Amino acid sequence: MLKGRPLMNLFRLKDEGNGIREISRISGHSRNTVRKYVRDGATPNNTARKTRGSKLDPYKDEVRALVKAGLYSVPAIMERIVPAGYEGKETILRDFVRSILPPRSERAPAVARFETEPGEQLQFDWGIFGYIDASGRQRNLPGLVATLSYSRRRFVRFAWSQDIFGLLECIIAAFTYFGGVTSAVLTDHAKTVVLSGDPEGGWNYHPKFLELTNFLGVSIRLCQVRRAQTKGKVERSIRYAKENFWPGRSFGDLVDLNAQALAWCAARDEIENATTGLRPMEAFAVEAPTLRPLPPASELERFLLRPRRVSADALVSFGGTSYGVPFRYSGQMVSVLPGERTLSIFDSASELIASHALVFKQRKTVFLSGQYQGLDPKTARRVPPGRAREQEVLVEARSLAVYEERAHG
Repeated sequence: MLKGRPLMNLFRLKDEGNGIREISRISGHSRNTVRKYVRDGATPNNTARKTRGSKLDPYKDEVRALVKAGLYSVPAIMERIVPAGYEGKETILRDFVRSILPPRSERAPAVARFETEPGEQLQFDWGIFGYIDASGRQRNLPGLVATLSYSRRRFVRFAWSQDIFGLLECIIAAFTYFGGVTSAVLTDHAKTVVLSGDPEGGWNYHPKFLELTNFLGVSIRLCQVRRAQTKGKVERSIRYAKENFWPGRSFGDLVDLNAQALAWCAARDEIENATTGLRPMEAFAVEAPTLRPLPPASELERFLLRPRRVSADALVSFGGTSYGVPFRYSGQMVSVLPGERTLSIFDSASELIASHALVFKQRKTVFLSGQYQGLDPKTARRVPPGRAREQEVLVEARSLAVYEERAHG
């Protein structure tokens, strides 16, 4: 078996353009030997050295799973496997990810970029994030993404609902997170923002959204119809969150998920932005002094109260779960206030009548201790079932002579 220098000599002669016969004459090896190594596919190293393992090998299955789930960012994958023990370089991971990536889709057309002054604008929009619940069912969760247009700091919050109350909750949470209020907000034409109108005649904004923005002293700006690129910073942030944060994510409830989202946002704030050339936190050092103070939380609480009507069996619905209240409030209007882990329920006089631990599970009923206390089952009113009604039909009485007259016509 040839190896080492004699084998390398055969390949050198071949690279110089010599044929099998000439290599055999120069090297002194038979033609069959030369043919075995040079023509039949042998390589200088395949008989002398075994392939070395890679530090990435134990993590390749996990990387494949993340890529299959839609996570294509190499730095984001590094964030997932380093805590698991990966000690290799990012270049090794990058080469492996490149080899298993699906074909790249067509790129979006170029659009003009608009820059804003510090503290001038907050862009926001909803994204829908699909997940599989503990029962194996596919569900969707709304997530609001907000971006400070100047510094590019981002905020992500997943909400119980995408209605007007979910929007107000997320907007207040975003301004609280950034520590102040911008001069304007930029968003699209969602029904929770604008109900009707046009650029010439003006816009009819949702009254509750308008009430909050007026209270905060924030002007509303709408992007061009069917031109989501006019709020491109937040559009990119939504796509980035779906591609970088969401794939392969696991969480216990909404509080856990939002804590993970804020940790992810904080980490992104320390990464240099490709457009500005600054870390968002560096740019925010300039923007922070331009933000106006946010009113106290006690003054903002009224925007978060959600009206509910109590059912006949003394239950209030929120987030797909039914929560109990004292039976005497059946049929009345109440207000619910979701906190981080509790749901407070108030009567029409703003008195607290029930408090529950929030349940991140749909179609569940949570009863209140003593909910039906004092209710006499014998005298409790029951709603009667719906019934049809027979109506008496009056027939006009006529003389037989009338019919005989018609018969003989």
